[in-house]
Amino acid sequence: MPATLRWALALTGFGLGFTLVWFTLFLWPPALAAGLALALLVDGWTRRLLGRGPSPWALERLAMQLAFRRGSVSPAELAEAAGVGETEAREVLDGLRARGLAREEGGRYRF
Repeated sequence: MPATLRWALALTGFGLGFTLVWFTLFLWPPALAAGLALALLVDGWTRRLLGRGPSPWALERLAMQLAFRRGSVSPAELAEAAGVGETEAREVLDGLRARGLAREEGGRYRF
C-alpha cells in the first residue's frame, strides 16, 4: 500500500471522527480530538496490515494470475511481484503443486 493511500485513509478517518462529534456537540476541541484519535487508529491499523505482508491466499491468487499471463511462473518472479522472499514464494508454489493445482517443469510452475 503506497504511503499516499495510507495517509488518505488516515485523513478520511480524521474527517469521519471530526464530523461525527462536530454535528452532535458543535464544539471544536472534542471534534478535533475525535478526528485525531480516529486518524491515528486508522493509521495504526494500516501499518499493522502492511507489516504482516500478503496473505497466503493472496500469494496463491497472484501466482495463478502471473502464470495465466505468462504461461508459467517461477518462484523468483512471484517473489518480485509480491515483494516477499523467494523461499516464501517457493513454499506457496509447492503447496499449490502438492494440492494438484500446479505442476513443476524445469523450475517453473504451470497451472
